[in-house]
Amino acid sequence: MHQIWAATRIGLLDMRGDMRRFLLLVVCLAVGTALIAGVNSVGASITRAIDAGAAELMGGDVELSRADRIATAEELATMAGFGTISSIIDTNVRAESSTGDAFVDLTAVGPTYPLLGRVLSPQLPEGASLATLLAPADDVHGALVDPLLLDQLGIAVGDSFTLGGTIFEARGTLTKLPDGPVRGFRLGLTTLITAEGLVAVSDRSSPLPGLGTWTRYKILLTEGEPESRQAELEAAFADSGWTIRTARDGLGQMVRYYDLFMRFLIIVGLGSLLIGGVSVWTGMQSYIAERAGVIAILRSMGATRARIFIHFFAQVATLAAIGVGIGLLVGGGIAFLVLPTIGGAVGIDLVPALHLQPLLVAAGAGLVTAFAFSYLPLQQAQTIRPVLLFRSKGLAAPPIDWRALLFSWQVLPMVVAALAFSILAWLMTGDVALVAAFGLASIASAIVFRLFIRAIQVGLRHLREPKWMILRHALRAISGSAQNAASVVVSAGMALAMLIVVLVLQANLRQEFLGASAFDAPTLVASDLFSDEVDMLASMAGPGTDIPRFVATPMLRGALTEIAGTPAASVRTRGPEATFLLAGEVPLTFRSQLPESSRVTAGEWWPADYAGPGLVSLHQSLRSGLGVNLGDTLTFTIFGEPVTVEIASFRDYSWQGGIDFLATFSPGVIDEYPTTLFAAATAAPGREEAVERLFATELPDVRFIAIGDTLKQITDALSQLSFAATLVGGLAVGNGLLVLIGSLSTGRRQREADTVITKVLGATRFELMAASFIQYLILAALAALPALLLGTGLGWLVTLVMLNVDFTFNLDALGVVLAVAIAITAMLGALTILRAASARPARLLRDL
Repeated sequence: MHQIWAATRIGLLDMRGDMRRFLLLVVCLAVGTALIAGVNSVGASITRAIDAGAAELMGGDVELSRADRIATAEELATMAGFGTISSIIDTNVRAESSTGDAFVDLTAVGPTYPLLGRVLSPQLPEGASLATLLAPADDVHGALVDPLLLDQLGIAVGDSFTLGGTIFEARGTLTKLPDGPVRGFRLGLTTLITAEGLVAVSDRSSPLPGLGTWTRYKILLTEGEPESRQAELEAAFADSGWTIRTARDGLGQMVRYYDLFMRFLIIVGLGSLLIGGVSVWTGMQSYIAERAGVIAILRSMGATRARIFIHFFAQVATLAAIGVGIGLLVGGGIAFLVLPTIGGAVGIDLVPALHLQPLLVAAGAGLVTAFAFSYLPLQQAQTIRPVLLFRSKGLAAPPIDWRALLFSWQVLPMVVAALAFSILAWLMTGDVALVAAFGLASIASAIVFRLFIRAIQVGLRHLREPKWMILRHALRAISGSAQNAASVVVSAGMALAMLIVVLVLQANLRQEFLGASAFDAPTLVASDLFSDEVDMLASMAGPGTDIPRFVATPMLRGALTEIAGTPAASVRTRGPEATFLLAGEVPLTFRSQLPESSRVTAGEWWPADYAGPGLVSLHQSLRSGLGVNLGDTLTFTIFGEPVTVEIASFRDYSWQGGIDFLATFSPGVIDEYPTTLFAAATAAPGREEAVERLFATELPDVRFIAIGDTLKQITDALSQLSFAATLVGGLAVGNGLLVLIGSLSTGRRQREADTVITKVLGATRFELMAASFIQYLILAALAALPALLLGTGLGWLVTLVMLNVDFTFNLDALGVVLAVAIAITAMLGALTILRAASARPARLLRDL
């Protein structure tokens, strides 16, 4: 034990003067550890919050929902056999007062609501009855309203206003609904009334296209687990059109987006640890090569191989502990601080907390990575012999004897480290396939880069040497120094490949969060307009006005009656959009141009001058929701006449684009039917109120609905996620560039020795620097070529399989990053010999 401590102490003393050279190694390990610690901590907090209060988040154990009707008496009886029932109906209506109007997200609840939790309102003390507060008084029902609704209508608590043409009294302000997290994105200001009050509403039709009425039933189970009882409910309501979900299923889109973001962070964290491992490998390999003389002296004084191993292992362990410790502090600290913010965004109360298991997993992953990637350089250190003292000092470490290593017990620590990392990665991700794919991809990448540079070197030896001396020297350096060139290409290539994977995933997440392009969200919308009213609105809009953007779309209503020749009534739907489309007459439109807020996900949009058979483009959710595909036919009944069209495409539209239609027809199909117009106007920043006043003055009979603030809340949340993804992607890019810089330290002493000798033979400093610049420019370009192919392929695979989002490829951004990385590598490669090229040869020759 004393000998181990002595070897450790000498190793740490030996490193004391060289701490600055290990800065990149420490930073790379810290970044990877911080990402994993932060992601796992946030994930653990969300998981524990859901597991501890899943039923309260849902407002019950299980929820059944549909859009076309309420439950029948028989269905209610079946539900009651599972537990206590509470009913909720969600819809959108217009709220009006004598001084203003607003777009309302209306929730009507039954007498047993809420089954769990409580409605938060200053006017509803704990324990008080919600039904009593909202009960009719002088034949006027009560409502709890969003505080912003009071401002928009210009009323106060106790005043009256209308919902869908029926008078209600504002009995209080609404702070929070107990089942708010599972309601997802809702347009409008939330208003709560009773189911009895909803029956009194005279006009319950949604004032906007694509928004329907959703009926939900919560069940508080009398026995059994939600997952097992969910399966029984699905069997009992098979082929009936009900969507059945538990709390985890129904936590809304924001939880899905945060889940995507955390998966992205996990991948970036694993990749950053891989990059950190490459940094450990290149840094230790270079360090051991430069300390070869010290090792030879220790061996000549009787140091054993084990003593040499402990000497340098103590250094690696110390550096790893510092890097991992910094990563744990940063990652755990950031997670601790941002938990309340993330909880507010997803609708779950998350208190600041530190969870031991995620931190231990992150620490273990960082330490195992450091050991695994330093093990080969440590093996090289043990093979250095005293005879090296009689040769040039510190030019290179002995090559690895792979055959002897793989067939001896010395390979066991690497196997154990790989197994330990796999277990830790599985604990992080819970996905065996991802861990296996990550490990295989890492090994395959290293092999591909090694084979690629070996093939290039063989090819260069058989090429005719160029006449230009500088290029000739650069190519000789690549083909003649096999170990140095291979180390640079492998480390730089793996770093570049990881950068490309991160950039591809970051671009695809941004696409999912914010859509293919950025556009201005509409401020005000109105439906059922006539052409003269639209003409007047169009005359007010244009560049330089308060209304820079105005769009009008024809609109009419029709009912879907047949799907691929099958009566629509007999088709089982999946999802709210499909259920809504079969709920009766729904808004339809026709267009020649694809809106900029939409993107085609399957099929093709028709040409602008299309005049062929009738086509229709559907929202992408209807593909699975109706069980249809490209080329299938749909029959709509419009003004009593059947209209049959073929499905030409499926599309998605981003939230920033505002309201869109589930079904859009090609020109020439429904143009001749009577239509009204749907209009959307975008006000210039800061001019929203002025535009509202202008519309109210010029078109007093048209009721405009302000949806800009609602859309902005949604897009702001997604923009924050997109910015975070960009920030993390940039951090990973910076981490990769640090590894590129660190990889240049490999073989530095050998390059300096070659530079000095070449200078003695007559080369100028410019020629030496130019040859080195071209050498590393070629090496970086060679590393970038397979890195682009590997990174893009892996990014495509992860995007489709793990993230399950659409794949996009931004060649411009990748080109810029690769060009910058190649240029940095070339410049820094040249700078590594600047000292040798500038100093007098005699002084440096003494050190060789």
